[in-house]
Amino acid sequence: MKPKFQYLALLSLLFLNSFCYSIERRYNYGNPYSPAPAFSENDPQFEEGEPVWIVDKLGHYVFSLPSKVILLNWSMENHNLSEETKNHLKNYIRENNLRDVKVRFNQYAPLSEWRRLGKNENVNVFARYTLGSLSLLAYTFLPERLLAGLIGGDHYNPFTNTINVYSDSAAVLIHEGGHAKDFAQRENKTTYALIRAIPIVGALYQEARATDDTLNYFAEKNDKKKLEESYDILSPAYGTYVGGSIGDVIVAPATALAVIPGHIYGRYKKRSIDSQLSQRKIRLNESK
Repeated sequence: MKPKFQYLALLSLLFLNSFCYSIERRYNYGNPYSPAPAFSENDPQFEEGEPVWIVDKLGHYVFSLPSKVILLNWSMENHNLSEETKNHLKNYIRENNLRDVKVRFNQYAPLSEWRRLGKNENVNVFARYTLGSLSLLAYTFLPERLLAGLIGGDHYNPFTNTINVYSDSAAVLIHEGGHAKDFAQRENKTTYALIRAIPIVGALYQEARATDDTLNYFAEKNDKKKLEESYDILSPAYGTYVGGSIGDVIVAPATALAVIPGHIYGRYKKRSIDSQLSQRKIRLNESK
């Protein structure tokens, strides 16, 4: 076996071992914390970009095609989020006491993001104005409102404490909320923000945490439909991070190959959702 494919096989095993989640435990809602932000009528916690037909159509039908093909889901970066989908994230944010995270639904707001970077005292000022500035330079000059499907798509930025979403998928939105929750619960937020830059380990660990929280959140709600959606999208999406450690999908086949085990695993887990929910109910009753 060639070294490149040995490496891919190793990462695939890491992917499979890391992704064996259980939804049979009690959900851990986020604890209240202080201080709460001073969101105002002019700067609400939840904002949505004004419709821009040509931009959103190009983003949906052209630039997001790689994401749609890899994840086999037409809702990825479609730039048209339903009220139902948005409400899933709004409820999640409120239920988990994430009172200082900003949520942007299909919005491009670079000036506002630069202001948030300067105000986010939870992250060390040096980290904010180095790695944080680099992330915002990319956000500013490569607008995700148009190019989300090519340059990363839905994501949480710890340096500004902002969730940016473009996909009409509750599973994807709650996953990004899971990143914000994971970050909020860390005592040393600067270190945790920097950990993501560590090749392979940092990103895979944090992605696993966010996906695990998503699955358990929908299990807590006994929402079988959203659990199925989560397994369908988040399992192969995790594989993109594995493949991303080898090469980008456009210039190398690694990401596409690493996604295959995710699709297989997600469909396998979907078949046993009823059993998983039944086992969860039994375990929770036993723990009372």
